[in-house]
Amino acid sequence: MKLKEIANINSGVYSNTIQEGDVYYLQARDFDEERKLSGSISPVLSYSKNLENHILSKGDVLIIVKGVTFLSAVYQGEYAPAVASTVFSVIKINNKNTLLPEFLSWYLNLTTTQNDLISKSKGSSIPSINRQVLQELTIPLPSIQKQQLVLKLAELKATEKYIYQRINELKENKLNHLIINSIKN
Repeated sequence: MKLKEIANINSGVYSNTIQEGDVYYLQARDFDEERKLSGSISPVLSYSKNLENHILSKGDVLIIVKGVTFLSAVYQGEYAPAVASTVFSVIKINNKNTLLPEFLSWYLNLTTTQNDLISKSKGSSIPSINRQVLQELTIPLPSIQKQQLVLKLAELKATEKYIYQRINELKENKLNHLIINSIKN
């Protein structure tokens, strides 16, 4: 199903920041490798009528639309009120009983989807994708139960990757320790 049939897509907002505000202004740099918001964000915008239509809701899917990758994250409402900067498009799913925000974000982050978006990007110095590209993106719609299963498998895969990385770090540390001890003796 085309994304435009199951969600509304809006662009982020541009606004001048201030020292102390009451609205969070989400930037790409505010997200870590796991696409979670970092703990050091401060509100830097002043609430205004202009921002009202751009306030994020829990479950909104953010996708970076400017840069070398078009990664996606789900806004969980942990910093509120918040708006997304213009580096993002905001996807508001029409019916969360049909499509889980986390599943959509997972799908958008797949290598195959990323490659598709990259192939449709415009611009040589800073590639970007426009709203129409996102609207025309075909999204699979398995049952909610299957979406939840896919998300659980993705979580297990991420845990497995972390465990393998940690094992390799420990092996390297042990080997380095053995080498250093053998040099000293």
